[in-house]
Parts: sequence; C-alpha cells; structure tokens
Amino acid sequence: MNQRLLLILLCLTATLTCGFDWGFAGKDKCGDAREILEGIPSRSDAAERSRIETRAAELCPEGPAGHFVKGRRLADSGKLESAIAEYREAERLDPGFTQASGNLGLLYLEKGMTDEAAVELTKAVKSSSAAPYHRGLGRIFAQRKIYSLAQYHFNEALKSAPDDPQLHADLADTQIQENDLDRAESEYNQALSINPAFEPARLGLAKVYLARKQTDKALDELKKAQNAHPQSKEVHRRLGELYEQLGDKKSADYEFLLAGVAQNPQADQPQEYLKNGDAFLAEKNYDKAVAEYRKAIKTKPAWAEAQQKLGDALAASDKLDEAIAAYQEASRLKADDEGLHYKLGILYEKKGLLDEAVVEYRQSLKFAGEKGDTRQRLGDIYASRGSTPQAIEQYRELLKLRNEDVQLHLKLARLYANAKDPKDAIAEYQEIIKIKHDSLDAHHELALLYRKHGMGDEAELEFKEILRLKKDDVEARNALTTIYVKNKNYDDLITLLKENVELNPKDANSHYKLGLVYEFKKNYEDALASYKEAIALKDDHAKALNALGRVYMKTGHINEAKEALESAKRADPTLEEPTVLLSNIRDELSPDTKKYQKRKGKAKKGKISKKVSKTKKKKKTTTKSKSR
Repeated sequence: MNQRLLLILLCLTATLTCGFDWGFAGKDKCGDAREILEGIPSRSDAAERSRIETRAAELCPEGPAGHFVKGRRLADSGKLESAIAEYREAERLDPGFTQASGNLGLLYLEKGMTDEAAVELTKAVKSSSAAPYHRGLGRIFAQRKIYSLAQYHFNEALKSAPDDPQLHADLADTQIQENDLDRAESEYNQALSINPAFEPARLGLAKVYLARKQTDKALDELKKAQNAHPQSKEVHRRLGELYEQLGDKKSADYEFLLAGVAQNPQADQPQEYLKNGDAFLAEKNYDKAVAEYRKAIKTKPAWAEAQQKLGDALAASDKLDEAIAAYQEASRLKADDEGLHYKLGILYEKKGLLDEAVVEYRQSLKFAGEKGDTRQRLGDIYASRGSTPQAIEQYRELLKLRNEDVQLHLKLARLYANAKDPKDAIAEYQEIIKIKHDSLDAHHELALLYRKHGMGDEAELEFKEILRLKKDDVEARNALTTIYVKNKNYDDLITLLKENVELNPKDANSHYKLGLVYEFKKNYEDALASYKEAIALKDDHAKALNALGRVYMKTGHINEAKEALESAKRADPTLEEPTVLLSNIRDELSPDTKKYQKRKGKAKKGKISKKVSKTKKKKKTTTKSKSR
C-alpha cells in the first residue's frame, strides 16, 4: 500500500516538474497587461506610473497595451498626432479598452475636435467613472450650452475627484450661465477652500458679484487674484475693465498697460471708429462697418457698445456665429442689457438652437420685465416643442398686456384644445368672437370643438353663423349636411342642398345629393328632375344614372329604368347596385315568372272563394238558429 502511494507521489512530482502547465500556457498576456494598466492608482506619481506602464508594455509589446503606452508617452512629449494614431490602434485591437477610448477623446478635445471627442469620451464613461473623462464631456456640453448635461458630468467627475478646484470652477461657470448665482458662488468658494490662490475661482467670484452689481466685492476679489498672481494678464485686464466701468480712467489705463492691451493716446479715436462704423452700417456696407467697429474694440477692449454694434453688423451680413460671439462679449461686459439677450435669442433661434434661445429670452425678461416680443417668441418656442404648460403661461402673461390680440387668443385656445381642456378652449374662442365677431377661424374651430365633445346644438349654431358670414364655405356646408342627416332634419337639409345647387349650378354632385333627399322623402318627381340635371351636366355620372333608374323602377317606368341602369353599368362597371336592379327587372319580365304568378293568383282566388262560401254558410246557420 505504501509502495503504491509512493508511486503516485513520484508521478505527481514528475508531472509538476516536466513542463505540464495545467492550462496556463495559453494565458492572455495582453489581457494581463490591460488589467495592470487599469489598476494603476489615480494618485500615482510619474515614476511609479512609468514603471507600471513599462511592465504592461513588456507583456504585450505589439498588442493594445503596447500601443496604449506608446500613445501616453507621445502625448506627454507633445506629439499629439502620433499619440492619437497609437491610441486608435490600441482601440482597434481591443474595442473595449476604456482607457484607450478615454485618452483618445481627451486628445481630440485638446485639438478642438469636439464631435470626435464626444464619441470617444461617451464610450469611456460607460465603463469608467474616471474624472478626466467626465470633465471632458462636461466641457464639451458647456461649449454647446447644454448646461444641464455639462453639470451632470462635472458632478460625476467630482465624485472621483472631490478635491479638484478646477472641477468646482467648471461647474460654477455653467451655473453662472443659467444665472444660478448662489450655487455658482458656493462652488467657487469650495474651490478656494481647496486652493485659496486658485485664479479661475477668484475671477469667477468677481463675475458673480458684478452680475449682482456688487462692484466693491468684485474689485476686492480681483485684487486678491492680483496679489496671488501679479503677472497674470487676464487679472490685469479684468481690473482694467472694472476700473473703466467705475470711471477711474487712470487706474484702468495702468491695468490695461500691465495686461498688454494697447491704449490709443488719442482719446477721441475710438469714438471716431464707432461713428464711421455707424455710417457704413446705415449704408448697408457691412464689411466696412465690421472693420471700423473692430478698430474701436482694439483701442478700447472693454467697450460693450462697440461689441454690440459689431454684433449688429455681423448679424446683418448673416455671419451668425461671429455675431453671437460679439453679443456674448458685449453681454459679459454689460450683463443686465435686455436688448443683448434678446438679440442673442433671435440668433440662436435662427440657428435652431432653441435651448439657448430660451435661456437668452428668459434673461431678457428678467432684466426688461414685461416685454411683448420676448414673451411672444418664448411662447412660440414652447408651443412648437410641445411644452404646452410653459407656452400657456407665456401667452397668458402676454394677454395681460395685449388682451385684444385675436391671434394671441387663438394660439391660446388651440393650446387648450390640444391639452384636452375644452372648457378653457371654448372660453378663449368665445372671447375672440367678442373681440372680432367675423373671425372665421374662431367660429370654425369652436364649431369643431363643440361637435367633438358632443355639443351638437352649439355646433349647428356655429356652422350656421359661418354660412351667414361666408355663404360658400364648403366645410361648414358639409358639416351641416352631416348634422341634418344624423338628426333626420330633412326639411332643413333640402333647404341647404338647394342653396348648394344655387351656389354651384354647374356641379353635378350638388344636384345628385339633392335628388337623394327628394327620393328619400318619396318626392319622385323632384328627385327625377335633380338626377336628370346631374346627368345633363355629367353624362357619365354613374351614381346619378343608377338613382334615376331606381326611381323609374319605383314609379313603374321599367323601360326607362332599364335604359338608365344599363348606362350606369357602362359608366362604372364596379358599381354593384345597377346589376342587382337589372336582375330584378329581368326576373319580373321573364315568361316563367308570369306563368308562376298566374297559377299563384288562381290558387289564391280559389282559396278566397272557399273562404267566402264557408262564411256564407256560417251566416245562414246563425240566422236560422236566431229565428228559432
């Protein structure tokens, strides 16, 4: 027994030491390499990261990991095109390689290829919560002014990197765009609690305070930023703009000098450029106007008026993107100008960017209060997008200013009708009719609404009113015809159809329809006249020919009926009734049918005679019994 056990142990030892790999010989070294790369801690220093990446590249030199590591090192050395090529090869070899997609997306974003970046970063965030990838998507959506999505991705990035001041600042920047100043202030302060010298947060807080017209606080923040970053040209430029707004020209000039912004020694030169631009704009010489306004801005960068006029000239020449950029800059310099927000809204609407247009129109209303055109445009956008409650809100507010506006009431009525609110819709239509009694649109739509909701009497009255206003209204006549037929109101129906004939004496169908009602009322003489008139106008009117034959049959004119029905068949072979009626005529006229009817008549007569004789006998018996 011990010898057998020893033999087993020896065999096992030989197996373990003689190259048997127990299934590990084909292990995926590239898979191991990818796992190593994905396991690199986010806070690793450069040396540690490089050592781990080298180990991964050695495991899979020509595979996805090898190309990925090459891409990383090329990107670090500034060779972006080569790095992109390596990341793309890594992604081609391993389509599920999240880091390759994410890093490729970040390089695309750095090169300004936002569409390509969005695709790659979206792939990456499906399986990775890495902050850089979410931040990249946040910046893309912020550029496109889709602030809700931008904020979502910045918040997702903050879950992985809560101590990143730039993420807090990026999030705050989007909140400022939505005029959510309180939340923006909170995020900037959060960034400063992490890094008190963080310049973007100081500049952002200054922007918040300027939007609230707290210029002292804004100036204080900019001075703090200047103390922390005395060489920052952006800080000096912002200080120059603020001093200029405050009327401190000396301090403004000094700050602009430190910012490297050229100042024109001739004080009146910017005004001269602006004046020239206005003259060219009036002449519709837009290119020259743009050139003059740009000269003015170059000499005086923080001039909101010049930026706005530049936007006007660019918009007039259909350079919408450039016009938007000019208006945005003017708005940054003068955030409470409702006209700028309104103009921006119009341009966004022209480009089909309705979300951005809505934001600007709302900003315009915030600063301008009640302004009809802005509310009108805002309401129309909501209505076109199916945002019915918001559209109704805007139109109702607008009606407080323009209660006699029929078109506005009409839009509101239609929204109520679409929202299945017939009560308010009816009230709006009635209001329109009070303002403008001859509004055919209001009468039509009100009549249809009444009919849809089973208010037949009210609908009938509205359709009659339409005919009073416009006697030849086909829709109203057809609707009344349907109502009269449904209610079996044939006298009014005949009157209506007679009017149709008077209005359209050359219309064969009008005569035919009138004939149908006469026929139904058994007024065969007038029915025949109407059908004949229809056929005189259109000799192949199959239905009129068929109806004519039918009435001839009813009045015993069999030969005429047969002739009319044969003509109906020729006019429309698919019409079934002429064939059926002709078959009935032939059955009545066949010899067999006559013999049968004779025999049947005699039999009936014999039965009647027998019944009569029995009745007579019964009477005689009764008389005798009475006499007795």
